[in-house]
Amino acid sequence: MDVNRFDVVVIGAGFAGLSAAARLASRGARPLVVEARSRLGGRATAFADRETGALVDNGQHVLLGCYRETFAFLREIGAADNVRLDRQLAVTMIDREGRKSRLSCPPLPPPLHLLAGVLEWSALSWRDRLSIAAMATPLKNARRELAGGPVKAASADETVEQWLVRNGQTPRLREMLWHPLALAALNQPAERAAAPPFARVLAEMFGGDAEGAAIALPIAPLHAMYAEPARAHIERRGGEVRAGAAATVVTDVDGGAVTAVRVGSDTIGTARVVSAVPWFAFGDLFDREPPSLRATIDRTRRMAPSPIVSVNLWFDRPIFDEPFIGLPGRAMQWAFNKSAEGGDAHGGHEAAAPGEAHVSLVSSGADAMLARTNEDLIRAAHDELLHALPASRAARLLRGTVVREPRATFSLAPGQPPRPPAETGVKGLVLAGDWIDTGLPATIESAVRSGHHAAELSIAH
Repeated sequence: MDVNRFDVVVIGAGFAGLSAAARLASRGARPLVVEARSRLGGRATAFADRETGALVDNGQHVLLGCYRETFAFLREIGAADNVRLDRQLAVTMIDREGRKSRLSCPPLPPPLHLLAGVLEWSALSWRDRLSIAAMATPLKNARRELAGGPVKAASADETVEQWLVRNGQTPRLREMLWHPLALAALNQPAERAAAPPFARVLAEMFGGDAEGAAIALPIAPLHAMYAEPARAHIERRGGEVRAGAAATVVTDVDGGAVTAVRVGSDTIGTARVVSAVPWFAFGDLFDREPPSLRATIDRTRRMAPSPIVSVNLWFDRPIFDEPFIGLPGRAMQWAFNKSAEGGDAHGGHEAAAPGEAHVSLVSSGADAMLARTNEDLIRAAHDELLHALPASRAARLLRGTVVREPRATFSLAPGQPPRPPAETGVKGLVLAGDWIDTGLPATIESAVRSGHHAAELSIAH
């Protein structure tokens, strides 16, 4: 047995695991990070497409200005320049009839910037615009709840859609604003996702400053955007990162304390482990199931997944100039201009030849999309793009590829099992991941907050 080489073993190298290990390394600990896959990044990574050979992200990951822990992590590992953050919320939307408009929120104190932006939004009638005023009290309640107050912004048994209707939001405003936000934040349609996590997201987006709701996009492939810089940060400080290395946690005979981690033929003695694996992998992490974790493992096996499907299309010429556009009311809800992100200049990010353009279309909460063939999905995504952007009909589609993430996130539907806390009944074992009870939905920020919290707990113990 290899004893005392590392202070903490972190299992899983996505945002949660790498942020935990980076924080541990910054505090002087020697972490070992082990990742079962050959590439770092977990459910936020990039890979070479088998059909085209192009390097593609496994889904478009978007950050918000209110992701304070995520930006702190990126600064800590020297990767803050790998994302581009706007100054305030501004997004172009093309409705189902093909009408193009832009929501632009001015630099006013929240939530006045949202109210002002909606009041100036040409996509809406005056009745739709004025209905945004009815959200003032729910947003105030959400901010009070976030600050620890006794008020509840939404009921646990109501969906986002029910909450919005109850608060006077018109069908047009729901389709153009709230539904796209809910899909992006919760990865589930508003009629299925529970309202409290959405209220929490809105409290963070519209509760600080105007930049809190602004959108940030990676300008490098995801593994290069954060995973490899995190590896370098950890290893510069005496830690180690191993990819392609499945791990098993070993406990004492009663299952009450961590004693080691097996990584292949290597047994590493350790009293401190951070589990940063996804919920669906947690139950298989142990050599024998600790009695105190049976309830948690049972919860993870009852947590339903929610998928994301991305369709990547390459054209012989650019078809729009903006970094992204919203396509509300469609199967593919967002279109990202990967060339406009500057990604093609960063290590072959989803490489397009000179003059070509690469567009990634995303369908969140995509249960109905998973069974469709690649050819069908590529054709459907292309058709939706042609309808939304008639000028794109002059461009020739060169190739396409599809990325399915059947378990991209966990379901936030009412009645799902409660999410566990970071601390466990097993001495030395701490949990991290977007599925831990952070109060946020399954976002990058949830993962990073859990990672930083797990690191602090491990140091304290």
